[in-house]
Amino acid sequence: MNKTIEDILNRRSIRAYLDKPVPEDDLKTIVKAGIYAPSAKNRQDWHFTVITNKETIDQLSAMAVVGMKRIGLEPKEDAHIFYHAPVVIIISSKIAGFSSVNVGCAIENIALAAKALGYGSCIVGQTRYMYHKANKIDVDKLIKIPEGYEHDVAICLGYPNEEPEAKPRKENIVDYIL
Repeated sequence: MNKTIEDILNRRSIRAYLDKPVPEDDLKTIVKAGIYAPSAKNRQDWHFTVITNKETIDQLSAMAVVGMKRIGLEPKEDAHIFYHAPVVIIISSKIAGFSSVNVGCAIENIALAAKALGYGSCIVGQTRYMYHKANKIDVDKLIKIPEGYEHDVAICLGYPNEEPEAKPRKENIVDYIL
């Protein structure tokens, strides 16, 4: 089977990581894969914030957990939205047209590049709850979101400390018109 197809079919969301840093060269390759994602009209109107500082990662997780509680969600007592991964990449974009589709392409490229290089990843949407804990300007400044951009999504990655099985795929979800 083709290696790319194999990686697509075998990629899983990893929620347990080894306490081991990702080498800088691999991290740059993974981010480059995100940058090379397709975007509507080739606008490339996204921004990537790469975080490897453990204290910052823990701070962002704690802010999101407090924000979740503030709006009535009940995260687990020991919740860490990044699963203690050594790397978090936050993607923000100019909110226009197809920005969510563009960011989706970029985040998937990052996830697949991580898999191809032997790392695990998990796409994390709970980062939006940080904004229920702190002032938007303060959060944007902390995670270096440029002016005129909005937070979209995050992905955490690192060496996996688990091998989850694939969940069954839904049936009867494809129609072919020939």
